[in-house]
Amino acid sequence: MTKITVIGLGICQPPLLNAKALSALGSCDCIMGSPRQLESIAHAQVVANQSRTQPASLCLPRLKHIAHEIKGFVHVVILASGDPLLFGIGKYLQSEFGDQVTCISGVSSLQGACELTGLSLQDAQLVSLHGRPLNHLKRHLQPHRTLLILTDQNSHPQAIAKVLVAANLGLSKIHVCERLGYEDQNQQQFIAQDLATSSTPFASLHVTVVHTLGIGHVMPNFPGIADAHFVTDGESGKGLLTKREVRLNILSLLQPAPQDIAWDIGAGCGGVAIEWALWNPQGQVYAIEHHDQRIACLEANKEAFGVSANLNVIQDKAPDCLKELPFPDKVFIGGSGGELSRIMQLAWQRLKPGGRLATSAVTEPSKAALRQFSLHVEQQPTDYLQVAISRHDTIAGQDLLRPALPVTLMCWHKALEISS
Repeated sequence: MTKITVIGLGICQPPLLNAKALSALGSCDCIMGSPRQLESIAHAQVVANQSRTQPASLCLPRLKHIAHEIKGFVHVVILASGDPLLFGIGKYLQSEFGDQVTCISGVSSLQGACELTGLSLQDAQLVSLHGRPLNHLKRHLQPHRTLLILTDQNSHPQAIAKVLVAANLGLSKIHVCERLGYEDQNQQQFIAQDLATSSTPFASLHVTVVHTLGIGHVMPNFPGIADAHFVTDGESGKGLLTKREVRLNILSLLQPAPQDIAWDIGAGCGGVAIEWALWNPQGQVYAIEHHDQRIACLEANKEAFGVSANLNVIQDKAPDCLKELPFPDKVFIGGSGGELSRIMQLAWQRLKPGGRLATSAVTEPSKAALRQFSLHVEQQPTDYLQVAISRHDTIAGQDLLRPALPVTLMCWHKALEISS
């Protein structure tokens, strides 16, 4: 059996090791960590004579070797920065090794940044850009937010400032908190539009705090992104895009929930998929579309709205490609390429018990296919409605409301399986 103890060293130098951490260090068979981390615990007498150490680069392969090939009881200690359960290695190790893992938390750099700036942690939104694309920041860029950001070499303060300026948030205040926990810790304050063109150097160890100010650009504070903000394959906001009013009804029927696996079949330029991923960051959305130009628009919208972490674009045709996707909790079918009946049957077959399947239809043959599906599954839709919207227009210089084609929506709930 392998026991793994992850010790968060916190930001104090030298680390403040509690009794539990000292006991683990004194009784373990192997210590894994970076040279800097190993050096930082040298002050602890209990490990002063330890020679059984491993460099961090060998950490995970070595762990798997120990866990699967070495017989008998082995206790491994892994040294981690800050709090291993706050955007740290702890969650990953728990997913790999389950209850073999025990985590001991230290004071994180995010907590240190709050102390230095006087910010209350509960008032901030935690964002990790460490090892993530910089555009992940975009999904958080509404005015009057406080963001507490972990960064890496690609998300340095100037890069963050440029993203803020591009989002019409150039008046935002930026605090860069450097070398937290060391004797030379330091805080510098900037306005985003000034920092964006600055060559000010920063320590490699830092946390960025942003107070967003300005009129903002695209990101709404509430579901319902204006159609004109999307890149489409036609005139702005008028290509193959599920319009805002219909989109909101669809998402309401689907009721996105954390940890959902979601399919958007016939995603077009991404209206539904983008909002689905934006407002449910803990779910995973798979957007299926085969048309080259719409795929390009979908990818552009994915970048613009910063949803690359949980929006997966699949360029392929349904229903055949659906067999390769993870089983979904929620499915929306907005386009079918003439294969609506086959797509609905396969989607229903793979839909998890308790899941929801929603569809839209405009033409009479499509509506007939939806009614036929109800007969096939011997279940009436839980929701059956038509959305009819009229929008402002003019004729001969006079205002009028011009009706759009009504859209029929149906949604089925798949029964939960009851074990005997």
